Amino acid sequence: MDDLKFVVTKGEPKPENLQALSSGLLAHHASQGHPRTWEKYSVFLTDKNDKAYAGVIVTFMWNGMHIDSLWVDGAIRGKKWGSKLMGLVEDEARKRGCTIAYTDTFSWQATDFYEKLGYTLYGKLEGFPENDSLSYYSKRLT
Repeated sequence: MDDLKFVVTKGEPKPENLQALSSGLLAHHASQGHPRTWEKYSVFLTDKNDKAYAGVIVTFMWNGMHIDSLWVDGAIRGKKWGSKLMGLVEDEARKRGCTIAYTDTFSWQATDFYEKLGYTLYGKLEGFPENDSLSYYSKRLT
């Protein structure tokens, strides 16, 4: 072990290094009684030509649902499409046995939206980006 060295990579890490990191994390999770399983799930609102006007991408992991991305085109905002998308993924989360949903959003994005849906602020990173903030929200799924 005397021959160890730091290797710095700009951009994506080497595939073998990424694999070592992932395998190590997964093994540690399993050793702690939490084998890691996850699945991406998405719902999009499209027109007859398959043009997307809104969408949500989530990750189901253990008993939780992480909201990775949510977007509604400006032309159709204010018409409850975002709420309907969230209802669909929250229903799917409940079917899968999820008891919590969580996400983060910047101050100029969707803080009011998540609060109207019953999400609770549990953390806030002020000054990121400068003059704004990043808020963390969660909701118990019952």
